[in-house]
Amino acid sequence: MAEQDAGSGKPQWPGWARLGVSALVIWHGLAVLAAVLAAPPSSALQQAVADLFRPYYRVADLGYSYRFYTAGAPPTPIVTALLEFEDGRSEEIRIPDRSMWPRLRFQRQLALAYHLFDEVRRAPRDPATGDSRSRWAISYGRHLCRENPGCRRVILFLQDHLNPSPDELMEAAEEGRTIDVEDRRYYGDRQRIGVYLCDD
Repeated sequence: MAEQDAGSGKPQWPGWARLGVSALVIWHGLAVLAAVLAAPPSSALQQAVADLFRPYYRVADLGYSYRFYTAGAPPTPIVTALLEFEDGRSEEIRIPDRSMWPRLRFQRQLALAYHLFDEVRRAPRDPATGDSRSRWAISYGRHLCRENPGCRRVILFLQDHLNPSPDELMEAAEEGRTIDVEDRRYYGDRQRIGVYLCDD
């Protein structure tokens, strides 16, 4: 039960609750700081400290580096959903959607694409069809079916969006030109994740 502040008469948290929340905030701050400092290049000590927080990272879905866009960053996963409708038309949805606004929603879609990519990589495949048995992929398919009335099936694909090499960037800078990162050469092969029927 909340305590009353003698001066203002407003309810306040009890001392034990304030102490507990303060401890959680400090713990979380240390965990985030440890993850940032442990990202390569880092020392063995920095990595050992981050390892202490590993169970917390798994539970809270944390531990990512803030050095995403440095040299040597991995390709960006692109999820494409082909929606086939009962009237014969089809529609393609790209995650992340480059036109998404505000940009925080784009970042959220990017996180969803990374999460699905990671899950599909670890999940077993159906020996008969070769489709992924990823629970997240099934969930994405089910969500797209519900959000698009009349859709009879969803086919999910993954594709890498590659980064220009440092040499390409330097050469373009020297020549005073820009690089079109949406050029087809910066996209890897599209791989099917699976087919998800909307009546399931």
